[in-house]
Amino acid sequence: MIRPIGLLLSCCVILIMLSCASESKQRTERGYDYIMHQDVDGPVALPGEYTYFTISMRAGDSLLNTSMGMDELPRLQIPVEGVDVGNTAPIIDGLRLMSVGDSMTLFFPLDSMQAVPPAFADIEMIEYDLGLREIKSEEEFQSEMEAMAKVREIELASVRDRMPAVSDLTEQTLKDYKRNNLDLQETPEGIKYIIHEEGTGPKPTQGRMVSVQYFGRLMDGKVFDTSFRQGEGYAFPIGMQRAIDGWDQGLMHFKEGTRASIFVPPALGYGAGGYQDIPGQAELYFYIELEKVN
Repeated sequence: MIRPIGLLLSCCVILIMLSCASESKQRTERGYDYIMHQDVDGPVALPGEYTYFTISMRAGDSLLNTSMGMDELPRLQIPVEGVDVGNTAPIIDGLRLMSVGDSMTLFFPLDSMQAVPPAFADIEMIEYDLGLREIKSEEEFQSEMEAMAKVREIELASVRDRMPAVSDLTEQTLKDYKRNNLDLQETPEGIKYIIHEEGTGPKPTQGRMVSVQYFGRLMDGKVFDTSFRQGEGYAFPIGMQRAIDGWDQGLMHFKEGTRASIFVPPALGYGAGGYQDIPGQAELYFYIELEKVN
């Protein structure tokens, strides 16, 4: 079943593609092609000001990533001329041309990218659908960031305070696992798991951004990594090789809000080579909390 937001997004992408067929391409100063779909009269962002925008990244009719559903809008500061902005160059070029309310599609050939991620190896052209929502001065932006930082620190502290309880839970769960005392489920990929608390939100799909709190142990009980020490969850796009395969594949079986223990076989972890303090052919245990699916 297609969820309403997915259907809406699909319709938006189709409409944009249809409109592209009837609108002429223009070119930014740095040579990126674009099509302006909505051109509203109004001021554009000046160097030093911050742009708040929506963005969807496509390869033809395949949606790779989107800001749709995110709690906060992406934002970029407009730099002075001549500043190296790396792979954000086409986005910066587009935002320089936009007033609040404008929308456009930008075309970014992958051969102009500084470093092409492995997941994009077979893609020749990225298309960015941009919509400018707000422009703020540097002073307004800094004031907003200070207020958000205070709220965020309270949230992080509440996560850090839970670390002793989570450590105890993972220690006991690992003991039960080794004694075969857990009522485990198993994914088709071979990831074993038990749900401690099932969430009620959506399941992540390919390309969707997720935020995960985690606590990782080896089979001998050694803690090799945890987000609870800092309180900051790990945010990454599912299926884009930004995490081990055990996470990319395993997390797609859980709903947003789920708290679970997962046991990842070596082939879906760090394999024969291992990684830093993780030896080769190590089975990994993670306690995870799927905080957010965007």
